[in-house]
Amino acid sequence: MLRATRVVLAIALTLCLFPAPVAHGKPLPWKGDFSSNTPYEPQQDLSTYEPPPPGYALVFTQLVARHGSRALTSAKDIGYTLQLIAHAHAADALTALGRELEPEVLSLEKANVALGYGNLSGRGVEEHQQLAARLLVRLPEFFVGGIQAGRRIHVVTSGKDRAVDSGNNFVASLEAHMPALTPLIDKPVTNTDLLYFHKAPQNKDYQEWLEDNQMLKAKTHEILYSARSRWYARRVLERLFSASFVDTLAAAGHGFSEPETGTPVARNEVDAVVSLYNLYVVAPGLRDEGTWRFERFLPTPFARWFAYLHDAEEFYQKGPSFAGATITFKMAQVLQDDFFNAVEAIRRGQSTLLAELRFTHAEIVIPFAALMQLPSSERQVPADQEYTYRNNAWRGALVTPYAVNIQWDVYANAAGDYLVKMLYNEREMPFKAACRSIREGSFYYRLLLPLRRGFYYRFDELKRCYGYE
Repeated sequence: MLRATRVVLAIALTLCLFPAPVAHGKPLPWKGDFSSNTPYEPQQDLSTYEPPPPGYALVFTQLVARHGSRALTSAKDIGYTLQLIAHAHAADALTALGRELEPEVLSLEKANVALGYGNLSGRGVEEHQQLAARLLVRLPEFFVGGIQAGRRIHVVTSGKDRAVDSGNNFVASLEAHMPALTPLIDKPVTNTDLLYFHKAPQNKDYQEWLEDNQMLKAKTHEILYSARSRWYARRVLERLFSASFVDTLAAAGHGFSEPETGTPVARNEVDAVVSLYNLYVVAPGLRDEGTWRFERFLPTPFARWFAYLHDAEEFYQKGPSFAGATITFKMAQVLQDDFFNAVEAIRRGQSTLLAELRFTHAEIVIPFAALMQLPSSERQVPADQEYTYRNNAWRGALVTPYAVNIQWDVYANAAGDYLVKMLYNEREMPFKAACRSIREGSFYYRLLLPLRRGFYYRFDELKRCYGYE
């Protein structure tokens, strides 16, 4: 116990050097302007978690986490924006504010090239280092006991660089804060079927649907190029360029070339601001690489609309999507099975793992959350309606920020009864509504919210409500 206490104090001191704001049992303010490019922040104070019922001890923990903050995945949006500025410069159509845009974009380009497109930023490295450190603070006795018992930690990644690097930084933090774990951590393995399933051959139906489904194309096109989108885009662009130049751009005949291939593409005013928005949202994740003020060019009310456009695309292409459809999330069954199988193996004595750590991408976490029907991740929209912020709680900033993580802690008592508690972005989270948590021993249920379920679920109950019986 003394050793575990020392570990907690040492890690807490480290976290003080890299503070991350947390809420005391309440959600942090929604930073929705950045959609799924929102840098990570834990959503609950470590000291406010519901304790396990008497007689239960932690026997296993597992998680899946998205990679941390990163550079742009390609030079496309930088290229488009620089082309737009060049066209405007040639037409003598730049405003005073518009002339300030090019240096900002060139500075961002330099940082992305130096970092490497798609690679983790310094903030992305730190997000996973701190996530690992908080895991040890939360469960110190568990990890000390695991060391004494020689239990191993399994690490799995998608095999993509930013996921591999996230896993490596997570593991390095575990080892730095608790060196005795080092010989117990297995070398990371790659499993694309599990953690990059959206591109796997067995999900060709999804890939074809994404490419060819006319209902999907019509709905996303309708939202992206709505009259309101065009209105917002004009307001943004008229601050940077002359009205006549924006008129020309709005006619969709500007004929910008694809920066990476040279292939001509039609760009209109909405597309132009989408590219600017993509530069705006990547900047906070690159705070260690530079300082940019893209909010000068895309003020919050406008950025929020383009965040909605990004969320709408993610919602339909990867999330709950159309009512009655399962194409976007049924492929996540392999990951849900992996979570359940890991717990079952512990219960049957077929595994002695201490922890299972998985590192992946938004394309995996979004459908996984939808399949599991987690709060704010599950509500679909009828095909004859539109996903909006008014009728649906799905938000990229909440469902899949950088380093988004879903953790299961597994407890057992002497009688062999197994309980599971879930954390979503380190906030205690109920399983889907069909699952019944335990009542007796639930701190929140007994004292604070009599009509609310607690956060501990019998594993057999989870198997029942998720169809594993």
